[in-house]
Amino acid sequence: MHRRDLGLATLRLVVGTTLAAHGLPKLMGGAGRPLPAWLARAAGSNYPAAWERSGPANFAASLEKLGVPMPTAGAYAAGAAELGGGLAIALGLMSPRANLAVAANMAVAVRTSHWKTGFYGQGGYEFPLLLGAAALALALTGPGAISLDRLRGRSVG
Repeated sequence: MHRRDLGLATLRLVVGTTLAAHGLPKLMGGAGRPLPAWLARAAGSNYPAAWERSGPANFAASLEKLGVPMPTAGAYAAGAAELGGGLAIALGLMSPRANLAVAANMAVAVRTSHWKTGFYGQGGYEFPLLLGAAALALALTGPGAISLDRLRGRSVG
């Protein structure tokens, strides 16, 4: 095992779980929707409020206000890219396809939702840009040897 593979695994785990944590409320959250207690504890004190105000309908309404066409489909697609893509990245699975889906999703988020705020601060585009760039870098390098793609006999970059 090489340091490169440990580095890629570390990056994948952090980026992937962060994405999944942002995608899950988009798909499963919303007012009155139960948040598992273990997840609330693990994600921290801000997560329950984010869960409560999320959900596909609320996210679609936000996208509609931004002028995104087909906001309901967009809400599900973005949530799936973040949750599913995040889990795939964390596990080193379906690279580079999952990574590219996440990178594209983050590019859309930067342009449609965060660009007007600027680079830095609450609502700025630095965070989705960072996640998208990390996903793109992982698509270009491959997931490394410590990955499910490697166990499945796929190229690991």
